[in-house]
Amino acid sequence: MRADSSILGVWQADGCSAAFSPTALHAAIERVREPVHIVRESPQGRIGVAFGGSVGQSTGLPCLGRLPCLYPEWLGDRSFLEVHGLRFPYVAGAMANGINTVALVQAMAQAGMLGFFGAAGLSLERVERSIAELESSLGERHAWGSNLIHSPNEPRLEQAVADLYVRQRVRRVSASAYMALTPAIVGYAFHGVRRDPAGHIQRSNFVFAKISRPEVASRFLSPPPAEMLEALVGQGRLTREEASLARQLPVAEDITVEADSGGHTDNQALTALFPTICRVRDAKVVEHGYARPIRVGAAGGLGTPTATAAAFALGAAF
Repeated sequence: MRADSSILGVWQADGCSAAFSPTALHAAIERVREPVHIVRESPQGRIGVAFGGSVGQSTGLPCLGRLPCLYPEWLGDRSFLEVHGLRFPYVAGAMANGINTVALVQAMAQAGMLGFFGAAGLSLERVERSIAELESSLGERHAWGSNLIHSPNEPRLEQAVADLYVRQRVRRVSASAYMALTPAIVGYAFHGVRRDPAGHIQRSNFVFAKISRPEVASRFLSPPPAEMLEALVGQGRLTREEASLARQLPVAEDITVEADSGGHTDNQALTALFPTICRVRDAKVVEHGYARPIRVGAAGGLGTPTATAAAFALGAAF
C-alpha cells in the first residue's frame, strides 16, 4: 500500500512502458489523443509519462496525476465548428493575388478546415473562374470562402465582386483592409437573412472581418447604419425584411484579429490587441443585447505550433 498521500496511487504497466528520457518525452507529446499518467521513476527519481496500464494500490511507479486526452477538434470555440460545419478551428487565407489558391482552399475544405481564396488584386474574370471551380468541386458540401477587399479607389469593382459572391452562393467572405463599412460588404452580409419556422434569425452569408484596430472592429460588431440599409433596399440589393432583420445583428459574427504578420499590417502585438478586441466585442454584446455568439479569432505571427497554442490560450475561437 502507498504511504505518500501526495500521489494518486501506483501505475502498473500491464505490458505498457513509461517515458522518462528527453527523446521519449518528445515523442510522447504527439500522442495528444490518448489519456496520460504522470509518473515518477522512483520515490525521488525523474518525472515522466505513461500511456495505458492502470493505477492501483500495490506495486508499480508512483502516479502523480492523470491528464485526459486533448483533441485538436476541441480547441477554440465549439460554436465556430458548429456554425460553419468544420472539424478543426483553423482558417487559412486569404493572401492576395491568388497566393491562397483554389487548390489550397480545396485541400483545407476536404480536411475539415476553412480556406479563403485570395481574390484581392485579381480581375473580376479571374475571380469568377476560380469561384466557379470551387463551387463545382466543393459546392455547399464543404465550408469555404473567398476574399472581399475594401477598394475605396475602385468601389465598382468591390461591388461587382460582392455581387458575384451573392450570385454564386459564396457563403463565407473574408473582409480585409476595411476602414469603414461599405454597401458592398453590408449588402453581402445580410443577403438571404431570414427567420426560421421557430422564429430564430438565420444567416445565409457569413462575414469574417479581418481587423487590427478597435474602431474598425466596433463597426463590424454593430448593426449597419440605417441609411445604408435604406439605400440597399432602394437599389434592390436587400429586401425590406432583410433590412429589418439586419438592424438586430452585427455585420460580422466572426472577427479575425490580425496581429503583426510581417506584411502591411498595423504591426500590433497579439497579446495586447486580442484582449482589447474581446473587450470591444463584450461591450457591443451588452449594448445591442445580442443573443448569438460572436467569435474572435487570431491571425498574424502564428507560424509555429507553440505560437498557435499561445493564441488558443489567449481565448481565440479559431
